[in-house]
Amino acid sequence: MEEQVDPTTKKYSIDECISKSTDTIKSIYKQFQDDEWMTTKIYSYINNQLPNVIANIKNTHEQRVTRIEELTTEQDNFIHSFLSDNQYFFNSATDRFFYYNGIHYQIITEDDILHNILTTITRGKNLMSWKQRTKINIMKRIKDTSLITSIPESNTIQGVIDALYPALFTTRNEAKYFLTILGDNIYRKNSHLIHYIKPSSRQFIRELNYVCQFLIGISIGQTFKNKYHDHSYADCRLVNINDTVRYEHVWNKIIHTLPLDIICVASHYSLRYSSSDEFIVSSSNDNELLFSAFYVKNMDTDVLITNFITEYLDINLPNETTVTNVVHENLDGTIRAPQITWKNMQYLWKHFLDTKNLPHIMFLNTFKNILLQKLNVYYSEDQDSFIGICSKHLPAIQKFLHFWDETIVMDSSEYDFEIEEVVSLFKKWCNINNIGSINMNDKQIIDLIQYFFPTIEIERDKYISGICCELWDKHQDIQTALDSMKELIRNKHTSNGVTSPGLNHHISIYDAYTYYCKFYSSGTSLIVSKSYFEKYVFDNFEEYIIDNKFLSYEWYIL
Repeated sequence: MEEQVDPTTKKYSIDECISKSTDTIKSIYKQFQDDEWMTTKIYSYINNQLPNVIANIKNTHEQRVTRIEELTTEQDNFIHSFLSDNQYFFNSATDRFFYYNGIHYQIITEDDILHNILTTITRGKNLMSWKQRTKINIMKRIKDTSLITSIPESNTIQGVIDALYPALFTTRNEAKYFLTILGDNIYRKNSHLIHYIKPSSRQFIRELNYVCQFLIGISIGQTFKNKYHDHSYADCRLVNINDTVRYEHVWNKIIHTLPLDIICVASHYSLRYSSSDEFIVSSSNDNELLFSAFYVKNMDTDVLITNFITEYLDINLPNETTVTNVVHENLDGTIRAPQITWKNMQYLWKHFLDTKNLPHIMFLNTFKNILLQKLNVYYSEDQDSFIGICSKHLPAIQKFLHFWDETIVMDSSEYDFEIEEVVSLFKKWCNINNIGSINMNDKQIIDLIQYFFPTIEIERDKYISGICCELWDKHQDIQTALDSMKELIRNKHTSNGVTSPGLNHHISIYDAYTYYCKFYSSGTSLIVSKSYFEKYVFDNFEEYIIDNKFLSYEWYIL
């Protein structure tokens, strides 16, 4: 079957047009050749009206083309102006729209964008006839503009850095380095790298990653690790972050008030500096950061362990004793040489790495093998100890462990034993035993407890539950102070054995705690926290509690 061609769309040469038009006119004339009236009309129409009709068609077409060109130019100018004044972005993974006001990024709904577009078009009036077409073109442009390709203003960049420094990072360059790593992770750059960060930052990274996935559907924490898992040292980088990262209130507001700003600045830095490694090498101009970040990458494990031996160990052999016979003579009991057990050696190694802000960058078996290569002559396999070696760090550690074994008792009924209280009780124990002053801060105590007593749970790096100390009976101290307060109130309102009418007022728990604090302020006893005191009162005097604030007068009368 022959294909039908639409004569209105097929293109003809000028000669073909003249020929076919002439044929058409001849055909019309032939059709009405016996009708004089019609032939007259045809003649008149073709020679008098058709030229004007054709001229009008041409003019109308030219006017329409001109109008379309004007509207197209107007539309282009409008779209350019609108998108310059309104920075909208889109993320296809989460189907979210975003708006940037030059300071902060925020989520915006599609309806709000459409309302703004149509309102602006109506206000200008020039594109009313193309209102829907312009709206569609703008929305297409917005959907083609990814959020992570946005270039943030200087105020936004500085705002993000100011939020991270000095709250979480010691220098601005360290904050920039961290942001560039985030950007690299967004773009999946150098995904083979391992960025070691403190274990205490785990929750911070987890929350930041969750927010990023929620907003743009991309993970940003995949290269961050807290532990060594036989990674190639060439791929390892260190990211220094302040200890304040362990406190959620320090970073929670940053993440939840500036999440989009952080994402966009991180993306921008990754594109601007090419990569986090390139930022350090070519743009940071910070030798300390360069040395710190690439420490593991450039590390010589043999040198590191040699430094550990030099800084932490002291070889102390008895007089006239050879290295070869130290172990054997000590085992026979003829020589009392200092020694370090393998468990204590592990802790010293951990302490050494912590002071260098280094992760545990090798397995313990690897560490032990290298250490034995250097100190094999001092090692007793039977005792699993290094004999003839001591450390300036061990006496304090051993004394604390002695204090713990001697005074700390497991008690499931106890709660919220504070780390500061452990520190104070350790000092008290040292004084009682005439050991002298040993200064150990909260962090050192926490490290010791977590290492040597891994089953002990420490909440928020402050509270230990399930233990008590034989040096301090908290409950007895509180009860003694309360008994004294009761006696004082009774004596105040009793004369010659007669109770005065005023002995009927309630005692606030706050006043009771104030009395307790004054009762022990001049002595050597420690003072429990207000929350601990209140819990003791609620647990033991429930029948006398009024409005959760007062002890009724019956408490001190009965």
